Amino acid sequence: MLEIVIIVIAGLLLGLLAFALVGLLRVRSLRTRHRERLATVTPTHSEPASLLGIASEGRIQTRGMGTLAMGDTHLLFAQLLPERDVVVPRDAITSTRATRHFLGKTTGTDLLLVTWDVDGLTDAAAFTVPDVGAWRDRLA
Repeated sequence: MLEIVIIVIAGLLLGLLAFALVGLLRVRSLRTRHRERLATVTPTHSEPASLLGIASEGRIQTRGMGTLAMGDTHLLFAQLLPERDVVVPRDAITSTRATRHFLGKTTGTDLLLVTWDVDGLTDAAAFTVPDVGAWRDRLA
């Protein structure tokens, strides 16, 4: 009887160890891919941010946490999960402003609203960032 209990406990411990190891490897891989995606714009400034949404994708979309990075030629939001990138040429940015409303959603803090125009197609995205004013100044 004691042997069965020991075998069950050992099996559970090995299962937990395997689960933790797989999780650790996934997090490490996610971080590496995230850094590689950020490096594509050679950022001069980056900060943790959240994407509230992109206007062209409509009201129902997944919000996400990630990093907002500004390079010399592009603005990049690299979302962690699900992994996706929002890349905007800096010379296509037509305006930046603070707002608390976007796509029918209201927040208690200011959002950075970035509007851009590429080949006559206008789009916008709203981000939660630590200092909206500083981001507006950087993008001006």
